[in-house]
Amino acid sequence: MTDIYHTSRKIRQCTLDPSIRCLAELRTCQLNGCENCTHSQLVEAESLGLKEKVEQLANWSSSATFSARERAALAWCENFIHRSSEDDRIRREAIENFTGTELADLMLTVQLTSTLNRVARKYGDQSAQVG
Repeated sequence: MTDIYHTSRKIRQCTLDPSIRCLAELRTCQLNGCENCTHSQLVEAESLGLKEKVEQLANWSSSATFSARERAALAWCENFIHRSSEDDRIRREAIENFTGTELADLMLTVQLTSTLNRVARKYGDQSAQVG
């Protein structure tokens, strides 16, 4: 668990814009039902000035508040968490909005956050929080 936590901290230095990374982490926490991790991500989101976006995050797909890159990241995130079948539209939007490195960083961000959410929920360990 310690290795996963430290790796998730390093991803904060990735190629993704910090606000996109934070929104993807927050949405992952929400979808996985990890309240402690969600709270931690809310603090970071507010420090990044994302309050309005946080308020509309659950309805991101119908909100004009989110940019094309943010929408692509959130769609990718939800598709991953719900383990949906391959969706060409989501893949196409991600490829159009992110470089290969950014997309790899997005995938790693969502995977690591999801793993930490499961650990935190199972053990109730505050040290497993992403934030």
